[in-house]
Amino acid sequence: MTGGLSGGADDGVVVDRDAAAAQLAGLQADRARLADRLVQPWWWDASLGLGLFALLASYSFHDTRVTLAVLVVVLAGFGALMAAYKRLSGTWWDARRVGPVQERVRRMMRWWLAGYLTLLALGCAAEYLLDLRGTMVVVGAVLGTMAGLLSRHVTRLYVAGLRAGL
Repeated sequence: MTGGLSGGADDGVVVDRDAAAAQLAGLQADRARLADRLVQPWWWDASLGLGLFALLASYSFHDTRVTLAVLVVVLAGFGALMAAYKRLSGTWWDARRVGPVQERVRRMMRWWLAGYLTLLALGCAAEYLLDLRGTMVVVGAVLGTMAGLLSRHVTRLYVAGLRAGL
C-alpha cells in the first residue's frame, strides 16, 4: 500500500494522504464559514443593551404599570432580535452550551451575574430606600452597556473556539 494509509486490517480502505488533507482543509473552511456567520452585527449587541437599559431605567418611574409596559416592549424586542439573528445566521446557539470554551464562558457569566446582582441591589436600595431618583437610569445604562459588551465578547470567544477547532 504505497502512498496511502490503511483503515484497518480487514476493511480494505485505502485513503490517499492528499485526499485526506483536502477533506480536512474543506472541513476547516466550513468551520470558518460557520464561525463568520455566527457573529451578530454590532446593532444586535447595542439593541440587547438598550433593551436592558430601558427595562431597568423604567424602575425610576416608581410605577409598576410603566415597568410592565416597558417589559412587554422589551420582551417583544428581544423576540425580534432572536428572529433577526436566526434569519441572518441560519441558526441559534445557546451561550450556556458552547463546547470546549464553555468553562470560560460560564466563569465569565458567573462574574457578570455577581456584578449585575450587586449593582442592581445597590441601585434599587438607592432608588427606593434612599429616594435618590434616577439611580436606576444610571444602573440601567451601566448594566445595559455591560450586557452588550458581554454578548459581543462571548460570541467572539465561541467563534475563536470554532476557528481553532476546539
